[in-house]
Amino acid sequence: MDRTTKSTNGREEPPVGLPSSPLPPPRLTGDARPLSAFWRQNASIFEAAELANLLRALRKVAGHLGENVGRIEYAGMSHGDPAAIVVDPVLVSGKYPVPPEKVDGVVGLVVHEALLGIEWTERVYRLLSPRFRGQTGLARVAFQKMVQTGENIFVDRLADRSVLGRYVAKTRGRAMVGMRAGLRSEILTVDALFFLWWLSTWQSSVSALMEPVYEAPMARLSELTRFLETVPDLARGSTARCEVRAAAYAAAWDDLAETLGRLTLLDRRLVWVEDSAVRTVAPGRRITDPPPRGLSFGLAREVEAELALYGSDLTPIIRSVAGEDNPDVAPISRWDFHIPAHPVIDPRTVARLKGIFLRYAERRKLVSRGLAAGRVDGRRLHRAPVTGRCFSQVDRLPVVDWNVTLLLDATGSMRGPKWRMVENTVGNVHRALGGFKNRLSAYAYFEVDGVCMVSRLISGKELLSVPPAGQTASGQAIIAAAWFMRNAPGRKILIHVTDGESNFGCDVSVGIDYCRKSHVHLITLGCGIRDQKALMAQYGKTIQFLQHFGQLPQAMERLFKWTFLYGAKKRPEEHEALAKMLSGK
Repeated sequence: MDRTTKSTNGREEPPVGLPSSPLPPPRLTGDARPLSAFWRQNASIFEAAELANLLRALRKVAGHLGENVGRIEYAGMSHGDPAAIVVDPVLVSGKYPVPPEKVDGVVGLVVHEALLGIEWTERVYRLLSPRFRGQTGLARVAFQKMVQTGENIFVDRLADRSVLGRYVAKTRGRAMVGMRAGLRSEILTVDALFFLWWLSTWQSSVSALMEPVYEAPMARLSELTRFLETVPDLARGSTARCEVRAAAYAAAWDDLAETLGRLTLLDRRLVWVEDSAVRTVAPGRRITDPPPRGLSFGLAREVEAELALYGSDLTPIIRSVAGEDNPDVAPISRWDFHIPAHPVIDPRTVARLKGIFLRYAERRKLVSRGLAAGRVDGRRLHRAPVTGRCFSQVDRLPVVDWNVTLLLDATGSMRGPKWRMVENTVGNVHRALGGFKNRLSAYAYFEVDGVCMVSRLISGKELLSVPPAGQTASGQAIIAAAWFMRNAPGRKILIHVTDGESNFGCDVSVGIDYCRKSHVHLITLGCGIRDQKALMAQYGKTIQFLQHFGQLPQAMERLFKWTFLYGAKKRPEEHEALAKMLSGK
């Protein structure tokens, strides 16, 4: 095809693929201000916490789109799930908290990729794969690039139906700028034609600047665009929409194959190959590109642990404490049963517990000035001849601000009267601490099908229960409970109640060491233990023994009193005194 032209001075000019007057840069449509600054509140200056907060936000945004989104992770965290969306951490790394402009960009990318998954773009490629296999190399790449551009237009038009289209518009504008920079102006290319097609969907000024040779294929591609905009309303069901789009792309290729074959193809990388792995969210990326450099191993584990704090799978938390290479770590999950508990509340026990909390609480000084009676206040004597309010009163009010966590063994051996006594004890402590600024938490742990389950027993004013079952994973349960308390203010007390030794998961010593490092005062109450030597070997001096579960309510009262008086700074000789006090001797 002859692309030489005559200039006004008679000289021939080189062929051009784009107009000699450059196209205006693509507009960053949507609100120019960072949109995420209006809703993103969970931010941190620490890298692992900030990356975890942002990833959690991305998952929430994608969750509003529908199903088939898949798991969203950073590169370096992926487990190879074909349905996952892997975010290149380079897009958000460098400055923490992540600036809102970067957040908008990665939100737009994730929304775009999530819509590709919801609309089953992978299935469109698979429906067209027989045609791909029958084509030559360059024709296959050009056909795939046409399908890719059409799918980008299709899902972006879907995004424009909601507020999420504003995020996609910001991302699309930056991607267009990058694609425009890679084009050449001296030759006619397939890449330039598809760029103009993509640009013309949102900018009407393209037709006035377009080369004549592109007009005929652009008319056919614009017709394809108008058809793609009607597909969501034309066909119901993802499968039907995929079939309709695949047929439309095949028909458009049959009309344009000859014309596109005469154009140069700059980017000759394949867009799609069969059995392709995860989709990595990054501007201008192809399936055949090398994978991006992901998070370091240590940082990826820290991010997973931060995510697990608000998720159901707690195994990353245990591994971050026990070690990634610890073979004894068992799967552990948070599962909150919504079984209402019906404890028997003892008013006398509740009254005694309240008395202990109030008596041994720290005191806050409160001074009231300008009173009509009381002690004379030297700072208000000048008010005596005017209003007579020259008195003051000093009160020292108790500040009940304990941080208490009850960790209860709910394994199979705890069925029956044992578990009912534990429920009653939790109910009494919950009633005694109600109304104060305390922080009381209660968790039960048990095992089901090789997974340690941790379930909370207190939800607001409601008490919950679990069905005791399975083995005893005390070490991992202690780590999980202490992890939940690690950032809590004030004195942290973890009371663990069990009736036997740990026989599942990592060793108890790992949990005890973690409590010591986290400044959590751990006390284990062993109730009705026959082989006390075995538990002494596991827990050391952190365990105290009770003869039977009937001693549990009184032992809990004495334990609170002892802990509030002495805290964790007990001398070795005081352990024996504590054991005698708990047993009532």
